[in-house]
Amino acid sequence: MGKYGQHIREDKSVLTEPRCPFCRTLFERPREVSTILGYFSGGTCGCGAVFSYDPTRKNMGEAFMDALAYACNEDWDLAQSLESEKDFEEKFVIYRENDHTLSSKAVSSNPKDRIVNMIFVKLKKRQTE
Repeated sequence: MGKYGQHIREDKSVLTEPRCPFCRTLFERPREVSTILGYFSGGTCGCGAVFSYDPTRKNMGEAFMDALAYACNEDWDLAQSLESEKDFEEKFVIYRENDHTLSSKAVSSNPKDRIVNMIFVKLKKRQTE
C-alpha cells in the first residue's frame, strides 16, 4: 500500500484478481464445460455460482442461459421457469483472458452493459414449506 496525500492508497492488484462476485473466492480460468447440448466456456465456484464467458460480448444472452441451465443441473425447463432476484442472482464482470484478471471497474448488475463479457449466476436456496 502506498500513501496518496493523507489517505492510504488501496492495492489495485487486489481489485483485479479473478474473484467470484458472490463469495470473493479466486476462480479458475474459464474452460470448456461439456453439457448435454454441447459446451460453453466457463466454470463453477465452490459457493455454487456458475460462470460463463463470452469473449465476443455478442452472445451474453446465450452465456446467461448456459450458466443458469448448468446451475440447474441442465434442467432447461426449470432454468426457464426461474425468476431473477427471486430464484437466482446474476452478476456481470469484465474478464481479461490474456492475464486472467477482472477489470477494476465495478461489477455490473446491468445485462445490457456492452462491456461485460462474463456472467456469474447463483441459485438462491429454496425455502422448505
